[in-house]
Amino acid sequence: MEPVHKLSAREKICFGLGDSSANIFLGMTMMFLPYFYTDVLGISAAAMGLLFVIARLVDAFYDPFIGNVADRLQTRHGHYRPWLLWLAVPYGLSCLLVFLAPDFSPTGKLVYAYATYLFLILMYASTVVPYVALLSALTSDPQERLAANAWRFPLAKMSFLICSVTVPMFVAWYGKDNEAQAYMVAMSMIAVLATAMMLSCFFGTKERVKPASLASNVSFKQQLRISLSARPVVIFYIFKITSSIAFVIKGSATIYFVKYFLGRSDGFVSGLLSATAIAGIIAPMIALQLIKRKKVSALGTLKLAQAGGCIAALALFFVSPDNIWLAVALLVVSVLLAEIGAITAWALPSECADYCERKSGLKMSGFIAAGTLFTMKIGLAIAGGLVGFILSMSGYHAGVAITPEILKGIIFLIAGVPAIFHGISVVLLMFFNLDDSQAAQAPVSQPHQPGIH
Repeated sequence: MEPVHKLSAREKICFGLGDSSANIFLGMTMMFLPYFYTDVLGISAAAMGLLFVIARLVDAFYDPFIGNVADRLQTRHGHYRPWLLWLAVPYGLSCLLVFLAPDFSPTGKLVYAYATYLFLILMYASTVVPYVALLSALTSDPQERLAANAWRFPLAKMSFLICSVTVPMFVAWYGKDNEAQAYMVAMSMIAVLATAMMLSCFFGTKERVKPASLASNVSFKQQLRISLSARPVVIFYIFKITSSIAFVIKGSATIYFVKYFLGRSDGFVSGLLSATAIAGIIAPMIALQLIKRKKVSALGTLKLAQAGGCIAALALFFVSPDNIWLAVALLVVSVLLAEIGAITAWALPSECADYCERKSGLKMSGFIAAGTLFTMKIGLAIAGGLVGFILSMSGYHAGVAITPEILKGIIFLIAGVPAIFHGISVVLLMFFNLDDSQAAQAPVSQPHQPGIH
């Protein structure tokens, strides 16, 4: 029986802070950037949608490159941790730059948006791809990986809770006369926090698991062939596309839904985001209890969460602007279900990597992590495009009077699109055949040799 390493609470917390950083980073851009681009910077919804599609497709194809490089990299700090140290500062800076509104011409603003958004997503990928792969290098025990995720998600959501409360309140308070300046100050603080958390992840974790055979001498084409010949990996990749579309569309449409359909202020947005963040903190506890008590398998939990998300999204079609608290309840339940599923979904890249290693004898954690983020970014690209294009087709422009057609477009964004893609996700999971017993098989990997810190 091969030795496994039990992670300390300190290391689990430090690992979780890496996801806190990534969650804040992605959450702030997902929640606030579409509104910032259309209503503060002054970019049209159609131009914003095209920007998201182009930039995220570039990002998606960049992910496998970073994963391949991370797998090949060998330093005294390991394969994956060094990226968190090297790129923490530019990573934080990129989060600030996208929320600046320079006094340029319309064309100049669009060029600035492209340049800074591309910089942001490349910095995000260059840190998060190695971060996702890091879990498989901390321990080879699937239960310890699940336990690490159990710390990771509440920490991430508590951080997101703080930011989701403070940013809208700060903008509402200080942004009455200059909304652009308020966003700049708020995101400066977010950038510092995200950088500090990523550095904490680097200093507080240690890579131990050494693969039986590193993929350093294996070509990208060979790794791609190995991963795509594994049915569980392919299904998981497609699932990441569909589930990401559902999740991101809901997040991006929330501000438009609250502000224009429900007719509520930024303060109400802050309260709603706080409630959804609290749901995200509670969700992992519920998921772990269901799994530990054998009420339902990890995969079953993920299926139920996606099915529930589909039902909650469909229910939003029947909510009127007067039923504010019903709308809030459905949005919070939707987030709760999404986060319950996330704790199992984000454990799957490591298990898929172990599956490929058992089949091929090659360690491909970085490549699988990159593939996971590649497919997630494809979902983000589609979601970003849909947000911009549906708003544009409904007639939405910053400052324009809200018409019934615009409201229909907003409702379709927050209810119809997520329901469709949650439903597709459930169907995909019905064919996912990497069950809990397979995931628990001992992988081929060994502890790292001394000198890898």
